[in-house]
Amino acid sequence: MIVIQVIPKSGVNAYRLFRSKVLHEAATWYFSNKAKTRLRHIQSSGHIDIANAGGVISAEVHPKDKRDHFYLAEKFMGRLVAWFEDDLVAINVQFIEEEKKKRKR
Repeated sequence: MIVIQVIPKSGVNAYRLFRSKVLHEAATWYFSNKAKTRLRHIQSSGHIDIANAGGVISAEVHPKDKRDHFYLAEKFMGRLVAWFEDDLVAINVQFIEEEKKKRKR
């Protein structure tokens, strides 16, 4: 699994900026649940779970197909840079090994 953290400059709430941008201006991104925490792209299968941590965005990439792992992460980070280049300090990417599911007999 890929986890992406978006760190804003001091005094900026990246989560609020991002959520507003997706709701009002984004053409290819949309929230697919009522709580507005599941982000989807119109050209890929899978989703990104978005969470707020004191203005810092925490995003977990959950692709349906293995090939969409790269696609979702690339599109998400590219949009962040395009929309909020002047408001961000860092975008951190973590690769977390997922636990294998045990088979039921």
